Amino acid sequence: MRALQLDVLGKELMASLWKRRDRDTGVTVRHVAAALTDAVALDRLLEPLPEARELRPRLAGEFFARAWDAKLQRDYWIASDGSSVVCFTIRGLTLKQAAAVRVRWDAKRARRKLGHEALADVIAAQLGCSVTLES
Repeated sequence: MRALQLDVLGKELMASLWKRRDRDTGVTVRHVAAALTDAVALDRLLEPLPEARELRPRLAGEFFARAWDAKLQRDYWIASDGSSVVCFTIRGLTLKQAAAVRVRWDAKRARRKLGHEALADVIAAQLGCSVTLES
């Protein structure tokens, strides 16, 4: 009986976490991907990034970088495996919060693959808030 109660409580807890994720807290993670062979999609992905022109040639191999845009208060995370590129734009953080998220991600990096939900989970855990996912 006790195991059944714990199982029900666990399901209720998970449901409440996902409900909280659905509310807009102001923190948003946007995900955009492009193949290196798709010049139009790659241009669109790189357009908002600082120093995009210098960044483009580095994407031909394995690559990972982050850039903070102080004017727009956005943190950009970009990764390439040599054939496709993914960019995550995080909005709604202060510079201090973005730095804390980066440190927490780096501490777990070896155990996690950079992805939309994994990044949102780290932000939510670090800041104690829900995160809205956009594609």
